[in-house]
Amino acid sequence: MSARQPSLRRRLLLVGGIGLVLVSVLASVLLGELFKRSARDRLDGELQQDMLTLLAQAEIDPDGQLRLRQEPNDARFQRVFSGAYWQITDRNGKVLLQSRSLWDQTLPVTATGPAERNLSGPMQQSLRARVQQVRLPRASQPYIALVAHDRSALDADTAAFRQRSALALGLLVAAWLAVLASQVHFGLRPLRGLGQQLERIRRGDAERIDRSRLDLEIAPLADELDALLDHHQRMVARARSSAEDLAHALKTPLSVLVAEAEGEGRGWRRTVHEQGARMRASIDRYLAAGLAVDHHQRSDVAPAVEALCRLMTRVHAGRRIRFQMDVAHGLAFAGAATDLEEMLGNLLDNAGKWAASEVRLRALAKQDRLHIEVRDDGPGLDEAKLETVLQRGVRLDERVEGSGLGLAIAAEIAASHGGSLRLSNENPGLRARLELPLAPTDAPPPR
Repeated sequence: MSARQPSLRRRLLLVGGIGLVLVSVLASVLLGELFKRSARDRLDGELQQDMLTLLAQAEIDPDGQLRLRQEPNDARFQRVFSGAYWQITDRNGKVLLQSRSLWDQTLPVTATGPAERNLSGPMQQSLRARVQQVRLPRASQPYIALVAHDRSALDADTAAFRQRSALALGLLVAAWLAVLASQVHFGLRPLRGLGQQLERIRRGDAERIDRSRLDLEIAPLADELDALLDHHQRMVARARSSAEDLAHALKTPLSVLVAEAEGEGRGWRRTVHEQGARMRASIDRYLAAGLAVDHHQRSDVAPAVEALCRLMTRVHAGRRIRFQMDVAHGLAFAGAATDLEEMLGNLLDNAGKWAASEVRLRALAKQDRLHIEVRDDGPGLDEAKLETVLQRGVRLDERVEGSGLGLAIAAEIAASHGGSLRLSNENPGLRARLELPLAPTDAPPPR
């Protein structure tokens, strides 16, 4: 298998792996942020409690001075630069009271209401502070109280949590990737089984696909492949019969020519001319027999179109071409179903190869004729090539797979039924108009 060849397994693993990595990264970020907010809310709760304790001890003495009946008994407020601080200032920022832990430092801050914020403290510490403006009884002015704690522990805990959660999620992603690989392996196993059955059919060990060995989701694909195999078998049988009949008809003229070549007669030119004409007539007769028409047959159009559209949707699944049908009720073709399927199959397949996104088939009755229109939204053809392309073996673009016989065969079968095939450019795409004999509505069904 080429390294550049598309791989369903690789695509599934790639999409699943990228999805798992993105989800794990998002989960790691969200979990880290939730942990950080939870730890910060807990620290803010401690700051609020310390603020209530501090304000509960504040009062104005008889001289009008601010004092504390008792300083907070948290030992951290007594240890210099411990990371826990409090201070009370006037509205101009002048420090009136502060904790011993601040030593000779101050925390410049102003506030108009309760608020939590991040500050830079002594020794370049990262602090989380609560600032609140208060008015005490008998006070002539409001005061600004501040309580702050070192938040480096919070940041360290958050970083450690993020690291551990990322490691845990990485292990989970590795485990899920293993599960995904197993799921893809076992999920694609039915396709490998289908390929093995097709290989057995190709070798001649089987004639049809065994649906009992396939999963429910693969069964419709198997049905369409069986229909495709049946279609090709009918084509091969038809070609083989014509070839056998033609070979039998050519045996006698060839024997005459061989005998003439071994003899010494002088009329060999006349013999070659007569036997050549005989062989040409045989060839024409048996080619016409291959396209024999029985106008007493009746082939319903809608079932054949529906089956072919399903088949072509899968044939061109790699380009995601949509096949739409609009068939009037009760339409029937006055001819063999194999001929109808051959014509429509070639037209739909050709349209699917050139379409950009969609192929539409429309069938209706006009007087006693059946009109079928197949239209694609591709680039169309040059006007000068619209007739040339109906010739056998003509291919206008070697980049598109095919033998160049599809449109010619459809045109020949239509002509053998007294019908016609015409091509025209539309905007956009190419439109193929097929005119065929219409079976009467009271005609008996085919036996």
